[in-house]
Amino acid sequence: MKKELPNRRPCETEDVGEGLSVTVSYHPETNEPIEVFVTSRGKASDNPMRDALYNLGVKASKMMQGE
Repeated sequence: MKKELPNRRPCETEDVGEGLSVTVSYHPETNEPIEVFVTSRGKASDNPMRDALYNLGVKASKMMQGE
């Protein structure tokens, strides 16, 4: 069952090193994590792993949303 996402949601971003950051957004009413984004900056943005990290975030988000 897919969860409805509100337009605005609280989120937290954490630098995990090597130019990578992970952002998790939460449902504002339940505080349940509903999305994850993996982004790269600096050296990591030139790395071919960038697309794989993006796809990982999309897949994890869809799993959290019940897709």
